[in-house]
Amino acid sequence: MPDARDLELIIASKTPLVVVESHEEQRVMDLLTRVAIKQGQTLFQWTITDGLQRAGGFGFELEREEPLADPEAVLRHIRSQRTPAVYALCDYHPFLSGSPERVRLIKDIALRYSQLGHTLVFISHAIELPPEIRRYAARFKLRMPDAEEILAIVREEAAKWTQRHGNKVKADNRSLNALVRNLQGLSWSDARRLARAAIFDDGAITACDLPNVNKAKFDLLDLEGAVSFELDTARFSDIGGLDRLKQWLVQRREAFIDGQRPKGLEPPRGILLLGVQGAGKSLAAKAVAGLWDLPLIRLDMGALYNKYIGETEKNLREALQMAELMSPCVLWMDEIEKGLAVSD
Repeated sequence: MPDARDLELIIASKTPLVVVESHEEQRVMDLLTRVAIKQGQTLFQWTITDGLQRAGGFGFELEREEPLADPEAVLRHIRSQRTPAVYALCDYHPFLSGSPERVRLIKDIALRYSQLGHTLVFISHAIELPPEIRRYAARFKLRMPDAEEILAIVREEAAKWTQRHGNKVKADNRSLNALVRNLQGLSWSDARRLARAAIFDDGAITACDLPNVNKAKFDLLDLEGAVSFELDTARFSDIGGLDRLKQWLVQRREAFIDGQRPKGLEPPRGILLLGVQGAGKSLAAKAVAGLWDLPLIRLDMGALYNKYIGETEKNLREALQMAELMSPCVLWMDEIEKGLAVSD
């Protein structure tokens, strides 16, 4: 597995601190268990609720009669141990700020790696290390499943439905491919949960499942601010004119969406729609998402503005990063002139 190999390289390179930002705590622990077994190291897990416990292939064993639950006491205990080990500290991020003693203890463990050989692995959804210990740390990012792996997840959930109900899941290739495409960018557990919800709702995978899947994906990614998810799309049959645009989009759907991307051809980058109010620009943007079966993300350019120098640019960068998390998608940059206009 690429994840296990990458994590093994980080630990084998004698990095004292490892930061893993992920909601999939159990998956990270499974990876650490495999790596620790392969390298012949002992693995411990700490949580504020259960304290310090020994992790192994057969569950968890208490390291001592009263596990260390205090955030500072566990660091002192780790520093006092002379047998090299890997310590997974789960949700330790609230205790990294406001305590010079804890920061110093972590730094002591990092500086004494040649004598102690301990590796501290911080696991949480978001971790910001203090500057004093940042240079001793390496960040490890879990790989997201690709299209083939997501398809395998969907098929596994479909098999579970068939086993439970005795009927095969109804699906056509277009809806199945659209579901797989729209689940990209999610973690393994989230992709499995949304695939299960789409299948177990009615025992079928249809185009009707896509809006709910996209809305759930948007909520999971916790996007906010100038970026919003548009649940309602449109059809080009609702729009008069724009025949050349319709033809352009249909041609590229067949080449880049439904089939394999042709070699040597770049995918469509974007469309600039100009016109008076009521010309159908917004409706056309919605129709693109409807035609291509992609989620529609609206970026309100007017909401990006901030009176402080540099804040508008920062808001734009963050908004584009949020939209990237939803990709593949149609990004509708509404009223673009408000965000990119230049005054004399």
